[in-house]
Amino acid sequence: MPGNTETGRVIVVGLDGSPASRQALRWACSEAELTHGRVLAMSVREEPDLLRGSEFALRPRGIRRDEDTVRAALRRDINMVVTTAPVDELVVTGAPADELLSAAGQADLLVLGTNGPRGLSAVPLGGVTIECVRRAVCPLVLVPVAPAR
Repeated sequence: MPGNTETGRVIVVGLDGSPASRQALRWACSEAELTHGRVLAMSVREEPDLLRGSEFALRPRGIRRDEDTVRAALRRDINMVVTTAPVDELVVTGAPADELLSAAGQADLLVLGTNGPRGLSAVPLGGVTIECVRRAVCPLVLVPVAPAR
């Protein structure tokens, strides 16, 4: 619950196995330590797209990772961070931006990694990040993969 004094701040961080998302997790854990909050580390398994209007319409496109594989990668990322903040994990299936924003609706902060160290206009943002920037209902922090110089 946002602002709940019994549990502290809730910080949702999206993880996709990238260096940028791991940096976002480190930042979220540091923030949770400072604010006596907790982190919800979240990975989203994408639903497979169907190739409409072709003979492959019923065949999923792309690589579909099973939940155990996604959960193992999430735990590996969490275990790489040294923190005193409580870190909960969540793996869901759906559209990544929708699922992250749904979780962020009950949080105080949403944290995502980006691939660039400069200002927002120069940061290469993916589709999920852009959707979250456009639709977030809580404060959003974009953490670059490498600190600015």
